Amino acid sequence: MASTRRRRQRSSGRSRPYYWLLILPFVWQVAFVPLVNDVSAAPLDIPFPMVWQMAGVLVASAVIGVVYLLDERAGVAAEEAAFIAATAATPEAAAEAMGTAEAGQPGANKPGGDRS
Repeated sequence: MASTRRRRQRSSGRSRPYYWLLILPFVWQVAFVPLVNDVSAAPLDIPFPMVWQMAGVLVASAVIGVVYLLDERAGVAAEEAAFIAATAATPEAAAEAMGTAEAGQPGANKPGGDRS
């Protein structure tokens, strides 16, 4: 248990600077709107601000995909799986947290059920 805790502290302390890429879609959609609003071009007879927003959806998808791939390369999925395995609750603990006597008791998890 202690080694898991140490490992989690080490891994959570790692810096992942590529997460800053996720600010690009926000800047695309919000910061550049005043600049794009005055463009009079209309590709395919669609107003340019609308084309800009649609392109922003594609850019956001690409950025999220790149960050996902970088996370996979960094081993974040393995870290998450280890964390979930270490913190998984047993049925008894879940029943105790819900305030029932036993997890398998009929009506124990139903509102108004017989709990005597």
